[in-house]
Amino acid sequence: MIDSHSHIYTDRYRDDRDAVIARAVAAGVTQLLQVGCHLEDSRVAIALSERVSGIYASVGVHPHAATTATPEVLDALQALTSHPKVLSWGEIGLDFYYDNSPRAVQQAAFEAQLERVGPCTLPVVIHTRDAEPETLDILRRHPIARGGHVHCFTGTPEMAETLLELGFHIGFTGIVSFKNAANVREALRRVPLERLLIETDSPFLAPKPHRGKRNEPAFVVHVAEAIAEVKGVPVADIAAHSTRNFYRLYEKPGMTWAPLIAPDDTAG
Repeated sequence: MIDSHSHIYTDRYRDDRDAVIARAVAAGVTQLLQVGCHLEDSRVAIALSERVSGIYASVGVHPHAATTATPEVLDALQALTSHPKVLSWGEIGLDFYYDNSPRAVQQAAFEAQLERVGPCTLPVVIHTRDAEPETLDILRRHPIARGGHVHCFTGTPEMAETLLELGFHIGFTGIVSFKNAANVREALRRVPLERLLIETDSPFLAPKPHRGKRNEPAFVVHVAEAIAEVKGVPVADIAAHSTRNFYRLYEKPGMTWAPLIAPDDTAG
C-alpha cells in the first residue's frame, strides 16, 4: 500500500521518525508522499526524501499559510519542482473552517499557485474544507493538465462527483472509520476504484482502532480496511487499485519507483 499524503517530516516525529518509517515498512507500505504546507516545510520534506528510499515530496503553500505566498516564495517553490523526488505541487486550496488566513488571500494564493503548476507539468494536491463552491469555481477556471489529488475528502457526495468530472483523484483518510462521517462514506461509494487514493494525513486523523492518537503511515492499512468495508470489496482490491492510481497520477517521465526502506537499513 501507499500512504499518498502525510507529514512525518514535522517535529511531531522528531524523536522516533525512523521507527515510524520502520513500522510503515513492516506494515507493507511501499512509498510515502510527504506534503509541504509552506516553503520551509517543502524544503524539509525534500530533505527527508533525499535521506530515505521510497519517500517523495510535494511542495506548496497551504491555505493556512496563504499570507506567505509572495511571488518570491512561489519562485522558490517553482524551482524546487525540478527536484527528481518532487512529484506534485501542494497542498494548496481553501480552508474556510479555520480561516487562519483571510479568505480573499487564500483564494489569491490558490489561484497564483495553480497558474504556476502548468509550466511544471505536475499534478496538484488540493486541500478544501467548508469552501465547496469557491473551490470548484477556481478549479473550473484553472484546469490542470495532469489533474490532481483532492486529499482528505470531507465534502458532499455531489462535490465528489463534480471533482471526478474535472479529472481529479480523491483521497480518503481514517475519517471513513468515524461514526459521525456518514456523508464521507456516501461520497466514497460514488468514487470508482480507478480514481481512489488512500492516505493517513499523519499526524492527524488516526483511524480506528487508533483514534485520538498521533497518526502514522503504518495505519494506512486500517484506512484501507475501512474503505473496503464501505465498498464491499476485499482489502487487497483497495490496495491494488490505490497503488496503481498513485503511480499513474504521480509518475514523472523516466523515473523508477524506489521501495520504502527503513533508514537503519539504508546504505550510508
